[in-house]
Amino acid sequence: MNRFQSLFQRAYRLRPLEPQAGDYIAQLRIEGPKASKNLLLPYSIGLGYFVIPSGAEELAIETEDFRVERLDAATSFWVRLRLALLFKKKKYLTFEDFSVFSYGPKPERKRFTTFNQHMFNIGVSLDGDLIAAHPELLDGWDEEEPSRRAEAKGQGPHPLAIVVHIYYEETWGDIAGVLRRLAVPFDLIVTTVPGHERLIQTIRHEFPQAEIEVMENRGRDVRPFLTLLERGRLDGYRYVCKVHGKKSSDGGRKSYMGSLWRRRLLFDLLAAPNLARSIVDMFERDPSVGMVGPRAFRLPSETYSEELSWSVNKDRVLQLAQTMGIPPDQFRLDFFGGTMFWVRPEALAPLRKLKLSKDFPEEQGLLDGGLEHATERLFGAAVVAAGYRLVDSDGYSAAVAERGDASSEGRRTGLG
Repeated sequence: MNRFQSLFQRAYRLRPLEPQAGDYIAQLRIEGPKASKNLLLPYSIGLGYFVIPSGAEELAIETEDFRVERLDAATSFWVRLRLALLFKKKKYLTFEDFSVFSYGPKPERKRFTTFNQHMFNIGVSLDGDLIAAHPELLDGWDEEEPSRRAEAKGQGPHPLAIVVHIYYEETWGDIAGVLRRLAVPFDLIVTTVPGHERLIQTIRHEFPQAEIEVMENRGRDVRPFLTLLERGRLDGYRYVCKVHGKKSSDGGRKSYMGSLWRRRLLFDLLAAPNLARSIVDMFERDPSVGMVGPRAFRLPSETYSEELSWSVNKDRVLQLAQTMGIPPDQFRLDFFGGTMFWVRPEALAPLRKLKLSKDFPEEQGLLDGGLEHATERLFGAAVVAAGYRLVDSDGYSAAVAERGDASSEGRRTGLG
């Protein structure tokens, strides 16, 4: 079949099945002549997809979320023409064996574009091979056997503290599922807001040794952590891992995006195979390392510009940094989006001295521009000002190394 004839190679239409509860991320597997791909696509009624083969060969599409229809030659040609003339970059996906783009009412098609852009911006591939190997990134973590839980809960004090802030009670299940699997001993410190008595009971039942503190709802996850830091509560630990119940259903994002980001952050810090142990070992080996955070969320990056990373926070960040001893012309923006990371408490001394915890106002529901957003961009700068450096962690590399894939050579620990 020549190139002209391949233009009439029949395409595929994916129609959403019957309505289901809520929007979610659908999974499908497409087998091509050269490779197979596991894809992640936003699912909602009214949002469908076209799949166009790149060559003459047929594709095999496996999915539980869509009805797969092979189109006739004329309709397939029209679909190809539509893609070529109407769709810009980032509004469709292109792989070696096929391309995918959405159809439906404009608001529904925008779901796909927005999803694609968010995933691209944070450097999380829409190729779902990692999620195929680790479905907990979409579905959360199941109960772990009691023998592993006992090791994780153990009696303290330990060199490591995991500090968790929970505002959205429903996010605790993901965090608890990860903590139950940890093979490194730790002390657990949980902060939350008033009105979460049921959550507190659940935590005490699952982790009887946990320290739980209720704080007023100011500064989201940032102020509670700073309060502990400024009070000296973290001084006895060599390393601290800060996580929180990130949800991010604001700013036009669907709730499944917040869940995916939260689980990927947890995976890149704690849940990937042997990653927590590797991070502790690296801290022990290299005293220059002050902070470790998820590579996909380190900003600015190749996929997320400095302008986007600053957003509306630049003036406030530079003002606070100058108070911290960093002149504006010497400040370098380098931080982990989502404010989840590992850190040596002493590496945050420059930030601790600002005593910012008293300055956070009552929660105002700001999407950006609050003191918590400015402080998020100061954690990395404080570490550098204290004489330490930042290091990336990557759950994907750690998972590949655990499986022993040849492609993992040179990044066996998931750190770099």
